[in-house]
Amino acid sequence: MTRHLKGFLLLVTVSLLVAGLTPALKAQVLYGSLVGNVVDSSESAVPNAQVSATNKGTGLVKSTTSDDRGFYSFRDLQEGTYDLSITAPGFATYTRTDIRVSINSLTRTDVQLQVGAVAETVNVSAAAAALQTDKSDVHVELASREVTDVPLTGYRNFQNLLNLVPGATPARYQNAVTDTPNRALTTNINGTSRNGNNTRIDGATSQNAWFTTHSIYIPPAEAIETVNVSTNAFDAEQGLAGGAAVNVTTKSGTNDIHGVAFDFLNNSAITARNAFFLEAKKPKNIQNQYGGTLGGPIKKDKMFFFMSYEALKQRTNFGTLVTVATARNRTGDFSDTGVTLFDPNTGNPDGTGRTAFTNATIPLNRQSTAAQKLNAPWSRCRTFPALRTIASFPPPGSSTGPTGMASSTGIPTRKHLSSASTVGCTRR
Repeated sequence: MTRHLKGFLLLVTVSLLVAGLTPALKAQVLYGSLVGNVVDSSESAVPNAQVSATNKGTGLVKSTTSDDRGFYSFRDLQEGTYDLSITAPGFATYTRTDIRVSINSLTRTDVQLQVGAVAETVNVSAAAAALQTDKSDVHVELASREVTDVPLTGYRNFQNLLNLVPGATPARYQNAVTDTPNRALTTNINGTSRNGNNTRIDGATSQNAWFTTHSIYIPPAEAIETVNVSTNAFDAEQGLAGGAAVNVTTKSGTNDIHGVAFDFLNNSAITARNAFFLEAKKPKNIQNQYGGTLGGPIKKDKMFFFMSYEALKQRTNFGTLVTVATARNRTGDFSDTGVTLFDPNTGNPDGTGRTAFTNATIPLNRQSTAAQKLNAPWSRCRTFPALRTIASFPPPGSSTGPTGMASSTGIPTRKHLSSASTVGCTRR
């Protein structure tokens, strides 16, 4: 047996021993934690108290025992609402209801037991913690209610809600529909590059292989349980994130049957007109986004199901605002613009005392070679009958080209063209 093989086997053996001696650790990106201290009326620790947490949705029961310090912890709780029950000899049974446990969060519930028989019960309704003291990360949690009730623009993408996260720039589209058909949005967090964000859906990384700033899949809003956005000091287990670690969990079935049907309609017939589109008939845009969800029990307290469906159909054409130079402007004549153009080779270095071009016309020998070559192909273009000029606007002002040469390409006339417009060019 070679030395390298012996070293490898030793490494494997040590790894297995460490794995066997180390308690199982659950990833917080999928689970939440519930911890606390059990004390008596004198604030002394109560060891060996029996602690159980019951998921109200699924009936799942988790049990543990407080240690010598009276500390108990559940590190692998699925997201949901829990009832906590604690019993110890010589003390009345303690119960607290409606404790919310979320992914990537640690919920603390400290308990003070009262002397009494175990048959006696002290009931407490849970109250929201005012301050998170057991974790140092900075995060924002968006629950199902926020995702479904807050208006989502565009394609009903939950990423619109990233605008509510402190330190985030407005979420925006980056590529065309053909590149990102799910219409994922990108954002920058705390001044970092958007390439540093990482989105996980039910623990699996969701990233477009070609456009890494985009999520490859956007779940329907009705199928989302929680969106947890960590923006600073998050745990190492988040990984692959330098800006924001976004963890999305989808809903799962419970002992109750729940379902929803939806249809989002966006029709240009009932929307406002684009201020720059002056045709009598507005461009068509009809968007239908519809679907539904259904979840419930297969076997009560044992097995559940949840399904969701969403479809998108969109019929659209559009107008566009383009900028072109007029035939007169391309020759260097800007007299129709009402502006005064000055010769950059005259006057003082601070721009004073310059001589104006006659009739706002730049002589051909003063035009830059780049401007002449740029304008030459356009002089051979013609507009087909399908081209319709909707509106014209005065040019904004003058400009100069490089190395002191005046340029005739910087003073265009803006024209709004319909979607049916066609311009053709021929080569000499």
